[in-house]
Formats: sequence, C-alpha cells, structure tokens
Amino acid sequence: MRVEVTKNNVHIEDSYIYDKREFDGIIDWLREKYPDSDVWKRTNKCLKREWATHNLFYSLHLFRKATRSVDMDYPQNFIVRTAYAIVGSVALLLIK
Repeated sequence: MRVEVTKNNVHIEDSYIYDKREFDGIIDWLREKYPDSDVWKRTNKCLKREWATHNLFYSLHLFRKATRSVDMDYPQNFIVRTAYAIVGSVALLLIK
C-alpha cells in the first residue's frame, strides 16, 4: 500500500482496490503509524464515507483520475463534509 501522510492529509494511492471491509483496519493502522496528523480529528465513520464515495465513483467510471486514489483532508468545509456524509452513506450500501 502506498500512502502519504501529512499534517492535513492522508493520501492512499489506488484506494479503489480496497473494499469497505478493509477500511477500518487500514484507517486504524494509519492512525497508529502516523499519530501526528490532524486528519485523525475526523472519525473513522467520516473517513470511511469519503473513501466509499471515491470507490463508488471510480466503479461507475466517474471522475476516474480524481477518484482512483483518496485524499482525506482536515479540515473540510461544510459543503464538502455534507456531500461526503450524504453520498458516502449511500456509497457504503452499494460498494463491495
């Protein structure tokens, strides 16, 4: 797994290859390995919804260049946070 973790971002390269059953374990592992990132101020549930949105869009061939990998940022503005909450909740039901 190729990841890049900074103070305000967790980038997971080719994140579409991981299914939703792996999200919690990967996020927990990254939290432990890179504890200084502000991204961890977000909940696992919030991070999983963002990742699920990327995976759903990638599987639907939408914005493939942008959704092939996930960038989980902190902070997020209200509109982005709300969009991921809505779309990500549905995406978690639809993706593998």
